[in-house]
Amino acid sequence: MLKKLFPKKKKKENIGLWSSNWEFDEEWKNRISTMAAYINTSGTVADFGCGLMWLEPLLKPENTYLPIDYIARDERTLVIDLNKDLLPELNADIAFLSGVLEYVIDIENFVYNLTNKNFKKIILSYCTLEKFSDVNGRESLNWVSHKSIFDILSMFTSKYSLSAINDVKGNTIFVFDCKAL
Repeated sequence: MLKKLFPKKKKKENIGLWSSNWEFDEEWKNRISTMAAYINTSGTVADFGCGLMWLEPLLKPENTYLPIDYIARDERTLVIDLNKDLLPELNADIAFLSGVLEYVIDIENFVYNLTNKNFKKIILSYCTLEKFSDVNGRESLNWVSHKSIFDILSMFTSKYSLSAINDVKGNTIFVFDCKAL
């Protein structure tokens, strides 16, 4: 379910968003849980836009958790602004992005950099234009990217194979496995 959580802000400026716990919808736990079920290998999981770190307790003991967000969530958080900072080298096997790409301004450049990190698996959710086509409505949610399912697939499939696709309340879940390195 889409909810208007924030008053309209200047486009391309998300300062202050996601700094309070009340901004996180408990319903998102279902999406994160569905996505976490696709983590079927051991290794470090980089949780981009980790927020309240709802993914961490869902991981198996053989997985290490790497929280990444644009503000520190705890002392382990790797602080990166995905709209401003270059992605550093990450010692992680799986990239996990739940409800993140909607807030990335230059999504093509970000995905290019993400796919060049050679994760074994990328698990992401994105509310595609097919599921929510009202651009004004998307912008009222402070979303800055507006891509179709075909756009998302084309950005990933040069280096990754789509191994699963799912839907959770209008969010398309994509699971990409790295093609042979």
